[in-house]
Formats: sequence, C-alpha cells, structure tokens
Amino acid sequence: MQKETNLRALRLRHGVQLTELADACGLSNQYLSRAELGLIPATARLEKQLLGAVETVIARRADTAQALEQELQPLRGRLLEVSGGE
Repeated sequence: MQKETNLRALRLRHGVQLTELADACGLSNQYLSRAELGLIPATARLEKQLLGAVETVIARRADTAQALEQELQPLRGRLLEVSGGE
C-alpha cells in the first residue's frame, strides 16, 4: 500500500498541479510523483529542493493573484459587460 506524504496532501488540498511543482523544482513529473508517494527515499537535499519549489509556487501565485486584483479594480460593476478584446 502506498503512503501519501505531507507534500502530496498539501499539493492536492491547494490545487497545485504536479506539473506546476515539477517545473518549479526541475524534476520530472514521474520522479516527483514517486517521491510524494513515499516510493523514493527522503533525503535532506530532496526535502530542500521540494521546499524551495513549493515556495516558488506560492510566490508565482501571489504575483498572479495581485495582477488579477489590479485588473479587477476598474471592472467593478461592469463584469458582465462585453469586453473590448483586451
């Protein structure tokens, strides 16, 4: 029976795609999947690499959320109007 690591549970709870995390840490999807299922031995180096990847995802999402918020401001009260194609 496969174990679910904290990384996998966290990723799934917050809708982080495996490809997004793999891109952030430079590992293949397959390797990352095996690691987060506990099929690859945990090492301090891998833990550090994965922690950095999660922090990268958080930072990227914060930037995206901020950009969305900025674009939303002038559209308040006009969300269902036809867009100018911008």
